[in-house]
Amino acid sequence: MKRLTLLLCLFAAFIAQATAQNKIDQMVDKFAATGDCTFTSVVKRNTKTKRVEKVVKMLTTEGKSVGYLRSAFEEEARNGTLTEKREDGVTTMVLTTQDSKTNRIYMLSIEDEKIRPKIKTTIIIRMK
Repeated sequence: MKRLTLLLCLFAAFIAQATAQNKIDQMVDKFAATGDCTFTSVVKRNTKTKRVEKVVKMLTTEGKSVGYLRSAFEEEARNGTLTEKREDGVTTMVLTTQDSKTNRIYMLSIEDEKIRPKIKTTIIIRMK
């Protein structure tokens, strides 16, 4: 019984971490597909093996989506390291996470948050 409980706890922790990373990724993909924004995605592959080494996604938009992205970053802080810095009217949030297969850096930059927010989200995924 103790082993089963321990196994279930480990499985729940693994699922929580996996959904944390996927939540921000899914939001960015959703805004890229449906919103008024600019989206860029770059994939770097190993020339010999054709294996993906690094993925960089950038989303730039304006408006109300700032609340959704900010709350996603704050919610996912429990699964990584979140730093926040405010300077000259620009708020920058950086979330770093890692698992057995990837290192991920999520960056959210918000300018003019009170009036008409300009948002830039960058996701860097480096494969191990």
